[in-house]
Amino acid sequence: MSTVYFVSSRVRGQKGLVDKLGGLLQAAGLDFIRPRDLVGIKMSFGERGNTAFLRPQFVRKVVDLVKAEGGKPFLTDTNTLYHGQRTNSVDHLALAVEHGFGLAQVGAPVIMADGLRSESVAEEEVNLRHFQTVKFGQLVREMDALISLAHFKGHLVSGFGGAIKNIGMGLGSRAMKQRMHSGSVRPEFTRIDLCTGCGRCVAVCREEAIRLEGGHARFQYDACVGCADCIPACPEQCLKITWTEKPEVMGEKMVETCYGVMRRFAGRCLFVNFLLDISPDCDCFPLCDNPIVPNVGIVASTDMIAVDQASADLLNAQE
Repeated sequence: MSTVYFVSSRVRGQKGLVDKLGGLLQAAGLDFIRPRDLVGIKMSFGERGNTAFLRPQFVRKVVDLVKAEGGKPFLTDTNTLYHGQRTNSVDHLALAVEHGFGLAQVGAPVIMADGLRSESVAEEEVNLRHFQTVKFGQLVREMDALISLAHFKGHLVSGFGGAIKNIGMGLGSRAMKQRMHSGSVRPEFTRIDLCTGCGRCVAVCREEAIRLEGGHARFQYDACVGCADCIPACPEQCLKITWTEKPEVMGEKMVETCYGVMRRFAGRCLFVNFLLDISPDCDCFPLCDNPIVPNVGIVASTDMIAVDQASADLLNAQE
């Protein structure tokens, strides 16, 4: 049985939550970090307009603890499938700084896991129920150890979003994001009237499944492999993401993607869920509602399933 460590958000004595986080991580164990290890700290920087994302002060504490172990920490994430401030690495990095995650604030650089335009991707064979192979940011193959920092909150499809979502959806490639959200990997060209014939979708399609005819894009779906690169490439947002997968199936797909990612680390990882400012929706939204329950605390474990189960149990126990 896996051990899950917990600290309450309530203040007792003279210790605040940042100091308590330090004690939590020491108890959970950071001895898997070796001197000069490149340690990826996977987190979400939140969408512009959202204020519920993880606070930089907590991230700085984790960075300092990794450095104390001799590791070389960096913050990482992948670019999004949808249009927003995190669609490409230039805008994504600028938003990270805007939200307080600059090198001067947290003491570690931000390095995107899937490259400038999400084309830096690795593939792992898994042979599971839904996926034979899964794809994720190439940087996963290059880092020595992984720490997941997840803001545990609600999610309109997965119910809750914690460590599994942070790693599975968060490190999955753009194509995997589409495959997890839908049984169909093909984007829907629903707004041909908005198409200006700029050709950006043609330029990013490596399968030559798109061509320009009569001033508009034309899709050859029999050649489409579902890489999803054309969706964020379209400046007019003519292409629709298919969000059709059943919640229970999407959950299984996220787990399968996690499996492909975690095989790289062989136990050299730690999962930390923050049950603070627990909003009803994901931090990918450009806004956030009031928390659905009072702050609970922080949980940590080397077992991602155990840490998510404990988080859900603690959340469900609240009024």
